[in-house]
Amino acid sequence: MLTGLAVTAALWLAGPDMTVPASCQVPLDRINYRTCADEAPVGSPARSWALINLGSQAFMAGDMARAVKLYDEARPADGLNMYSDPVFHAFRGAAYDHVGRSKEALADAQTSWDILSGAVTIDPQNPPPTEDEYHGFVLAFILPILKANGDPAFAPAFGAYQRLSDDGVEALIRRAALLEQLGDFSRALAAGEKAMKLRPDDPGLQNNHCYTLVRAGRAAEGLPYCEAALARLPEASPILHSYASALAALGRCEEAERQLAEARRLDPAAALYRQPLECRAAG
Repeated sequence: MLTGLAVTAALWLAGPDMTVPASCQVPLDRINYRTCADEAPVGSPARSWALINLGSQAFMAGDMARAVKLYDEARPADGLNMYSDPVFHAFRGAAYDHVGRSKEALADAQTSWDILSGAVTIDPQNPPPTEDEYHGFVLAFILPILKANGDPAFAPAFGAYQRLSDDGVEALIRRAALLEQLGDFSRALAAGEKAMKLRPDDPGLQNNHCYTLVRAGRAAEGLPYCEAALARLPEASPILHSYASALAALGRCEEAERQLAEARRLDPAAALYRQPLECRAAG
């Protein structure tokens, strides 16, 4: 999914007519995007192309602050919009959403859906794939943004998502995480339980299940899942935040604040982690 994110002809033609460095023209399975970005002229489409690939690599690695920095650096200096495929816009929108840049996040989520649904055609020669796996992957990133902003596109986009197959553990994992973000806790928990039968020791799944239980008002049930996830990934900020949320819901306020502070230290750009946790100390 990451290799060679397509930057369409619209982007290449939007920039100045500059020679593309040889380092940007090697086969995609051997390209070094950092070298390409360093050698391409500042402001050139080739440099933007390399930078958005670097940004998407950072996004998939969970480094949202770096992803946002690279996506911003990739923007054309003349202020023109930069269009690519639905995955790029979903990634960039989710990265902006993570750091609290809601307006930009929504614009990318809308663009991603417009291209994915066929309402807008960016590159007629390279339409988006039609497979359920691809659509489910993209929609899992953009649906929470569309819903949080009350965007009219949420209804048709969610309708499209509901028609997708949920066969396979990856689809179940995405479904559980997405439904939690949309507030459908019962169905999120059902999908998570199915996924954990297939991957019982997956810390990401354990974390998602913990946080869903916390959000559903069942923190005591969720806490062991957070503890199991944290034992495997003790410096994962999403798990620390989930653990802090569970502790706060159980009235263990001082412990919750320590875990939340650590999550903030590890990912200071996360808007969610800047929000205080409601906690009433247990009597």
